Amino acid sequence: MVLVRVTSGLEHYTAADVDQTEESSFRIKLNGDLGTRGDERRVMVRKPQYAYGWDWGPRVATCGITKSAWLEFTYEASITDVFVSTGSIAAGHAAAELKLEAELRNPNPFAQQEAVVRVVVAYGKEVIHDSLEEFNLNSGLNYYILPLHLADPKLWWPNGMGEQPLYTAMVSVLVEGRQLEERTVKFGIRTVRWNTDRLRANERRFTLEVNGVPVFCKGGNWVPADSIYARVAEEKIERLVSEAREANFNMLRIWGGGLYEQDAFYEQCDAQGIMIWHDFMFSCGKYRDDLEWFRGEAERELDYQTIHLRNHPSIVLWCGNNENHWGFGEWWVNTRQSQFYGGAIVYNEIAPRIVKRNCPGVPYWNSSPYGGAHPNGNEMGDRHHWKDCMMNPDINVRVIPEEYDKVTSKFVSEYGYVGPCRKSSTIRYIGDAPLERTGRNWALHTNTFEKDTVAAGILKHYGQTAEADIGSYLLYAGLCQSLMLGYSLEAMRYNEECAGGLFWMYNDTWGEVGWTIVDYYLTRKISYYGVKRALAPVKWIVREGDNGQAFIRGLNDTPAALGGMLEVGYVSFDGSVKDTRLIAFEMAPFSRGTAGSFELGAYDRQGGVYFVRPTDSDYGGHNVTPSILRTCDFIEMKLPEEPANLSISEVRHEEGELRFRVSAETFAHAVHFQLDDRLRLSDEYFDLLPGESRDIRVFDPEAVLDGTSLRPASVRL
Repeated sequence: MVLVRVTSGLEHYTAADVDQTEESSFRIKLNGDLGTRGDERRVMVRKPQYAYGWDWGPRVATCGITKSAWLEFTYEASITDVFVSTGSIAAGHAAAELKLEAELRNPNPFAQQEAVVRVVVAYGKEVIHDSLEEFNLNSGLNYYILPLHLADPKLWWPNGMGEQPLYTAMVSVLVEGRQLEERTVKFGIRTVRWNTDRLRANERRFTLEVNGVPVFCKGGNWVPADSIYARVAEEKIERLVSEAREANFNMLRIWGGGLYEQDAFYEQCDAQGIMIWHDFMFSCGKYRDDLEWFRGEAERELDYQTIHLRNHPSIVLWCGNNENHWGFGEWWVNTRQSQFYGGAIVYNEIAPRIVKRNCPGVPYWNSSPYGGAHPNGNEMGDRHHWKDCMMNPDINVRVIPEEYDKVTSKFVSEYGYVGPCRKSSTIRYIGDAPLERTGRNWALHTNTFEKDTVAAGILKHYGQTAEADIGSYLLYAGLCQSLMLGYSLEAMRYNEECAGGLFWMYNDTWGEVGWTIVDYYLTRKISYYGVKRALAPVKWIVREGDNGQAFIRGLNDTPAALGGMLEVGYVSFDGSVKDTRLIAFEMAPFSRGTAGSFELGAYDRQGGVYFVRPTDSDYGGHNVTPSILRTCDFIEMKLPEEPANLSISEVRHEEGELRFRVSAETFAHAVHFQLDDRLRLSDEYFDLLPGESRDIRVFDPEAVLDGTSLRPASVRL
């Protein structure tokens, strides 16, 4: 019988333990006003920090064995680790290296045994390497290195830039004719570099290069998928990663207040081309690395995790922490213990040494944000873009999309805008309480940073007050979040010196009015579709410049060269006035740049729109939609008196999906189909130009739908 006793760990510490010295009155707080959420003792225990409460989640401090436990019996000699790393990639060839760690356990400390190492490397069913080599096992740990030379390598690419081929290495050791356990690992062939070359005086790039190609990192911040993280099933992980891919993500940042995820997460990211910016698990606090036991614990943790995860091609950056360097430089400068940089030894000394040793092909970054004279500056490194917009003291600034056109950051790794869940999810978490925004349940399930921003956005863009009925609130608030996230991501992609936009946050731990675009119940918020359109692999973005000009930025994330014609110009909302012309464009593979410009003219900006659209909507299999120049808020638009006439045609079931076409005679805003809000569509809540059509797919095969189920509608005031 084996008895295991576990505790929360917090009972061993008091607030005084958190301080550098017991006589200090300084207390470590989380960043921001979190009300009663949080526990300052959390920094003393190596458990997911979010479990003690954050602005977006409740305090659910768990206790228990969260993964399987087992006894493992091995032979006298065993394989303890296999690691395959990419060395270099040249035309038609890749150099890689397989490293084997094996252990000979013997009461005799000077024992040796003859062994044979077999290495088989395969791509699918094709064996591309099969070797046997004699190997002398010494007592204790042994290391064997095998150079691999791969002709015509299948390179691993981020989502949208190519495929995600994975190789398999099967390694076995035979001792005295007896085969020990076989180790099988999957790996990808790819190289990673973070380009921090100088741009100009005091400014440097912060651009990821994969296989030598610059990448704009598109995506969001990942947090654990449940407040009780032990109950997250692999199926939920798979669904969330798949939804990220469908939304055109190529990166997720694992935030430093969460956890090292289960293996299924990394396997899904490998398979679906989702790169991982991986924080180590330290966030918003001073950690007691002045204590020898804490430094040792941290070093063992980082060593284990980097070795455990290093075969995953999806991991492209290890990062020391979340916001702690920013705290050293700003939040904690006027505290009593301002010169106690708790945790800096871990982030600045221990972590880079371990990453260099264990993951030589993956760069290390000290913190997020980090870089430049100030830890959250615009000159270099990454930035958390909060106080300029969503957390600006002026509530009116928070709800202006154009504020994001002012972004000069080289990489935005955090920013966000709050929005509600869909009605079905809201009903689930509110429970038996009335579905109203004045009750305690609603308040508990609302982000603590919300501070009336949602209501301010609804008022600015749709003229609706906080007294709007619940249905209108959920609709308009969702559209505002979609606008703010979609426009901001476009602004960052438009800025050629910005190399990444990761919004806060992608997924959630419970149901609430919060940051995410996919809620706890795996239902897409309205904002999911705005983000998906903003991150399309092939896209044009139009912005107004000086002297009455509109400038077009072309974005091509794909490996194919693209060319054709763009229709640019103006159309009135009723379609009666139209002034457009055609301009030719060419876009190189993996590029973004100015695709042209056009005169805006003197047309009524409230009576119509300026737009850019390709004459061919299909480029390399990517459905490309028009881009509209934002010239006013929706409330200021002078739409025709009659509602937009929307029609449905070409309804069919094909490949397990419902497919149809929607068309508009006049301009239609936020076109949707009044289906069950849990269904997943290829697009929804989009604008249609007069005379425009769009092909739509409903993905959920279990939904029995036909043309009569579709009730297209648009939003009017």
